[in-house]
Amino acid sequence: MDDERKNSQENGNEMTDQYPASQESPQEESRETVDDLAELKAQVEEYRDKHLRALAEMDNMRKRLARERQEIVKFGTEKLLKDFLLVYDAIHKSIDTASELHPEDEQFIEGLRMTEKLFLETLKKYQVEPIQAQNMPFDPNYHDALMQVNKEGVEKGMIVDEVERGFMIHDRVLRPAKVTVSG
Repeated sequence: MDDERKNSQENGNEMTDQYPASQESPQEESRETVDDLAELKAQVEEYRDKHLRALAEMDNMRKRLARERQEIVKFGTEKLLKDFLLVYDAIHKSIDTASELHPEDEQFIEGLRMTEKLFLETLKKYQVEPIQAQNMPFDPNYHDALMQVNKEGVEKGMIVDEVERGFMIHDRVLRPAKVTVSG
């Protein structure tokens, strides 16, 4: 062995280590490989988590858009129907006025009632229903109190007069009933 060392010293290649300086030991290489592998696994897990979150977010957005689309279909006609309620109000007031001022014009009044009935049937096709108010307890979710009056024999908080009819569309108030409430 001394001869080998002597020869290598003569050649300028001193054997200080079993592995040259440019090469790492197998343990160091193995440790680096394990570290690299752990880092790659962590990155894969991070990307997997981001991917799953993005998929869940897309699914939630798809569901939200479907709900919004259903709402638009269900309630998209709301503004138009509110405007048509003004026509209903005019027909209803015409019936009241004609009945009061010209009760002898029975055929005319009957024609107005038939028009009102047809109008309400048409609204019903679009899931628009009148709100029952007369002689009902006041409910601020469905009624707007315009006045409060004391009326004998009527329990406090009961509706005594309906000034303007209210309507529901599906499960939502389209227009609250305007009422007079007993005080």
